[in-house]
Amino acid sequence: MRYLTLLFVFTLAFTSCGEDTAAAEKAATEAAHASQQTAYDAMMAGHDRVMPMMGKITAAQKAITAQLEAPDLDPGKKDLLEATYEQLEDTNDGMMEWMGNLKSLDDLRGSMDNEAIITYIKQEAADIAKVETATNAALGAAAELLGDHAGHSHSDGDDHGHKH
Repeated sequence: MRYLTLLFVFTLAFTSCGEDTAAAEKAATEAAHASQQTAYDAMMAGHDRVMPMMGKITAAQKAITAQLEAPDLDPGKKDLLEATYEQLEDTNDGMMEWMGNLKSLDDLRGSMDNEAIITYIKQEAADIAKVETATNAALGAAAELLGDHAGHSHSDGDDHGHKH
């Protein structure tokens, strides 16, 4: 009887330790997932700042194309317009490439440990920051070159006080 009591106590103790370990592992996983989600959300905030600029890039490219079609275009201005168009195209391509290569958090969790996931997210955050910088520079160059008509469209029907 004493043997059975000791066996019961040891079994209960080991079972409790196992439950504590499982609970600790679950808590650690939840904490890691929360940290990953926070980092991923911060990275996506960069995406969310850049994405609305894609329409401005398209509008600036259309404005440049219209100026390039002018029959009396100065060759020096033509070179500037073409270079700015390429800069806009490059930044658009950079955004599309970044989005196309981005892995979802679920995919990352299926193939990487926490440290690798955080490293990946930090790298992607740095990459989207570079895209944002390039986008701002390209739109700034277009605005300087084109003046008031760069980087916005009138597809909403509002001419924003401009005479066309």
